[in-house]
Amino acid sequence: MSLRSQLEELLPELLPSDPTQAIKGTELIRLVRLRLGEEYSDASLRYHFSFMASEPDSEIAKVERGQGYYRRMRERDGQRAPRGLLPLFLGENEPDALNCRAKALALAVRQYDTTGRGVFVFSTSETGTSWVKPDLAVVEWPEGEWEGNALVFDKSALQRRRMIGAPMMGIRSVCVARMPGGEDGRREFFRTLATSRWAQCGELVIVGELPDDSECAALRGLAAEFGVGVLCLEIADERLGELPGAEEIFKAGDEECAALLAELTPVRLAAGRLKTLEADTGETLGGEFGALFDWLAACLERGSVEEYEFRVSCY
Repeated sequence: MSLRSQLEELLPELLPSDPTQAIKGTELIRLVRLRLGEEYSDASLRYHFSFMASEPDSEIAKVERGQGYYRRMRERDGQRAPRGLLPLFLGENEPDALNCRAKALALAVRQYDTTGRGVFVFSTSETGTSWVKPDLAVVEWPEGEWEGNALVFDKSALQRRRMIGAPMMGIRSVCVARMPGGEDGRREFFRTLATSRWAQCGELVIVGELPDDSECAALRGLAAEFGVGVLCLEIADERLGELPGAEEIFKAGDEECAALLAELTPVRLAAGRLKTLEADTGETLGGEFGALFDWLAACLERGSVEEYEFRVSCY
């Protein structure tokens, strides 16, 4: 039985239903180990807690604006309370489920994950876009082969990487902007620069109509100086407004997603420059970054990326 299946059976017995009595992650790991033994690492357990808490059908929920996990309760009709992806993108107080920024974020996620990359979605501050964390972390997985819908890493290739001290995977920090112009374009560029210092590369993704020639030239100049990549996913504003909502885009199947992405015209304004990723990055950053690196560590430990975890969030 997989770890996920075991947790699905075990967690309802361990978790309190009252959020005020939520169990912190360290204590929950201890309780799980009493039942499952020492087979799984802390990183693997912590990753599964974070990922399962982001799913509306899971038994485990995470305390909002706090620490700890509790058991998600069902509604009177026997169904769990629905949980959309919009809060993940925009903050809980955002009322418009069809907001174009949410769509832009969802389209950027699918643009990356449909090419076999992993995507981690950071939660967005209610006060607006963050200058501390990016919108997305995009992962270039190690070499491997597809077995069904899972990517299984090549163990020999991983061993070679370890022997020569090469990075086990590539990590790109991505900020997504809705057609910024003038000062807004420069602001989004420097937000991307500020939030990408922890990663091997930073990238600004602009979704909407292509900026004019002078603004494109300005972005290319900044990119050449600071090493940040710039990618435009060109689409008319009117057409973007007609697309399905962010949650539908995020959950779309392969064929539906291909049709949605066909609406976009990718235009690469600048490629980013790669830099060395510090070995202790995950430990020093903490917070959502800790959950990101727990996810990556769990995939490496398992030696594969399962179908359900190519795009995730710890929200």
